[in-house]
Amino acid sequence: MTSALSFGAESHYHRPHSETLRKYLLSRRIFSLIVLLWIVVGTVHGLSRYSDIVRYGLDVPFSIADVGYFVLSYVFWVIITVVLLRVMREERFRFSFSQLTTCFVIGIALWLPIYFAYDYGMSTLINGGGWPAWKQKFAETSGSVVFFYAVIYALTFTLCGSVALASRARAAESEKSALEKQRAAAALELSEQQMQLMQTQLSPHFLFNCLSAISYLARNEDRKTLTDAVAKLGNLMRFTIENASRSEITINDELKFCQDYVGLQTLRFGNRFQFLLDTDSSVGNAHCPPFTIQPLIENVFRHVVEQVPDTPETARDQRIQIHAKTVSTDSTVTISVTNTRINLEASTNSNGHGTGIKNLETRLSHRYKTDYALSFDKTEHEFRVVLSFPRETLD
Repeated sequence: MTSALSFGAESHYHRPHSETLRKYLLSRRIFSLIVLLWIVVGTVHGLSRYSDIVRYGLDVPFSIADVGYFVLSYVFWVIITVVLLRVMREERFRFSFSQLTTCFVIGIALWLPIYFAYDYGMSTLINGGGWPAWKQKFAETSGSVVFFYAVIYALTFTLCGSVALASRARAAESEKSALEKQRAAAALELSEQQMQLMQTQLSPHFLFNCLSAISYLARNEDRKTLTDAVAKLGNLMRFTIENASRSEITINDELKFCQDYVGLQTLRFGNRFQFLLDTDSSVGNAHCPPFTIQPLIENVFRHVVEQVPDTPETARDQRIQIHAKTVSTDSTVTISVTNTRINLEASTNSNGHGTGIKNLETRLSHRYKTDYALSFDKTEHEFRVVLSFPRETLD
């Protein structure tokens, strides 16, 4: 795994041990930037020194060699900068108060003596004087000089910490984003698999109810009606197979499917119910998930029509009506399924919510999130289911 901190662009070529090298070294771009930064600091310090000499008329010799001295002196700070960045880029470096304090104190205690030794050595080399001059300069180091370079070290430490912390934060954010994308993709895949599972569950569930109707006709030995029922069942099964894996179909197709389903049930129940379909012309080209309206119709047959006695009064009074319309103010499709309530025991006239309705609610929630509504309203004479969802048309 690559380090949590990343400095500079990574190479596009795969080299042996490249991950190990990147762990211990900075990129060329960052290293060059650090060197350039300290060259600029050294140059500015040297020019500032020359400006003071000219402004105050100081009798102090100053030449281009002195500018070179300042540059070489500050370039040596590249070492401590690289070391600090290397330490702080470690994943084990937690940026806690105790860790930062320890790193700062150890760094400044080791670095300043090394830097002074190098700095005085460069000065002695340029100005002459040899070993005695070097020892004298080292011994005469003033507190103000120590304080000045301690401040520079503190600024370098802070800058390195900020860069390392910002890089680590970017890397963590990138990893978090990648992880969230993976989780979202996995959740979407799981959701789609669950939806496909529920879609495939509809086929055997629907088939069972259709076969139940045909079984009833077969027992009555009505061959013509049975033949018609088998033909209608074939049409229904074709629709089911073709659309079970689809995410959406037109409402016209869904309503046609419902009419074929009711036609099959008519062969079984005869005149024990009346079926009415009332739709606005603007609704048909809108679309919805397959098996959106059919479970509502099936619910009526399972909990009402199958339970009522076969009498002339029942056939006259039992009505099933589908009404579909578009609400122009908010572009919402509203579909209502209403059936007459027969005066039976509550246990046989409850319009309960079976597997089909529960699956429908789950599929609607997956498709429309919170932008749909499914309500059930019961009065003394009617039971009504109202479904509304955003109106969208197929491309």
